[in-house]
Amino acid sequence: MMDQEKKVKIGLIFTLDYEIHGNGSGDFESWAYYPTTQMLNVFDSCNARLTIMAEMGHYWAMQRYKESFTREIFLFESQLKNAIERGHDVQLHFHPQWIDATYNDGNWQFDFSRKTIERICHNYDEAYFYLNKGKNDLQNLLSPDNPQYQCIGFRAGFLQIQPSLNVLKALSDSGFLSDTSVSKGMKANDNLRLLDFSTAYSRYLPWKASTQEICNKDEAGKIFEFPILSQNTPIADKIIKKILKRTGVLNIRDLISFFMASFGKGMPSGLKRPVTDKLRNIAADEWCYVDFLLRDPSYLIKQIKIIVSECKKNRIYDYVPVVMIAHSKDFFFSNNLEIFLKACNSIDGVEFTTYAGAIQKKLSDVVINPKGGI
Repeated sequence: MMDQEKKVKIGLIFTLDYEIHGNGSGDFESWAYYPTTQMLNVFDSCNARLTIMAEMGHYWAMQRYKESFTREIFLFESQLKNAIERGHDVQLHFHPQWIDATYNDGNWQFDFSRKTIERICHNYDEAYFYLNKGKNDLQNLLSPDNPQYQCIGFRAGFLQIQPSLNVLKALSDSGFLSDTSVSKGMKANDNLRLLDFSTAYSRYLPWKASTQEICNKDEAGKIFEFPILSQNTPIADKIIKKILKRTGVLNIRDLISFFMASFGKGMPSGLKRPVTDKLRNIAADEWCYVDFLLRDPSYLIKQIKIIVSECKKNRIYDYVPVVMIAHSKDFFFSNNLEIFLKACNSIDGVEFTTYAGAIQKKLSDVVINPKGGI
């Protein structure tokens, strides 16, 4: 068969980090349960599938104070069950700052003096314990209603999965088959995390991760990395964006960021960044993941079409799963999501799938570009 007769096959995986704010602010019903309820309805109406990355650290913390969170625990469990019943997916997400979180006078307190990176990246026993517990708890919750359910995919809180050695071993030993924490080009070095995905094998093609470094491809590896789709913004575009922002010209993403900031999103304000880091950030190209809730439909559609075009150019005609990310607390515009999903339906070669569904396909059939770098 001639190349021009072949078709690219893209499987879109919409992963939703199901959580409240990283500093413990915001109630679960408003920032996780309610927006996810609305989102599931939109996905159903478009015959699309959502993969909920269930943040189990907060769930376990609520269980420790279950007398104060009886309703929230019920909503958490019932929504995950309902999602599975409707053909959606649930996989594991975990923020280690919840391990020692305490609840007093209606507020969560965290010990931010210790980097969360230390909790699972530098301690195999702790990594294995929480990964295995998360997997078992989700399977015990969901498999009675769906015996075929399996927890086989993971995303690290703050995407903190470096250094990779202990986490990858713990994932494999716990029975996981895949991780989706890497987003090519992204970097961070602050009080909570240390990561550098600049050398990641691809920005959307999966690879078998080296047991030593998750960004590196190694056919002997045991964990498949399904990267979060990312896009780089050259320095010229960054400067233009800053000028537009100063002149009051804001896009939807800027408006949402401003709105969310007013509700305490993010880490404590006392966490300082060195001036040298700030200057380095301005000078460097900016990479960010392609967020299917914070980006407008035209941008999202363009990114999918770019992938289709690149696959054709590189003659990649086998199934290519593409992971996109969003957060439940960022869902405000259902019309935008619906427009995007319906547009995806009209792109030849593009289909909707779940994270588990993509993992369970014959991974040996996923063609990995030998040149990398896509």
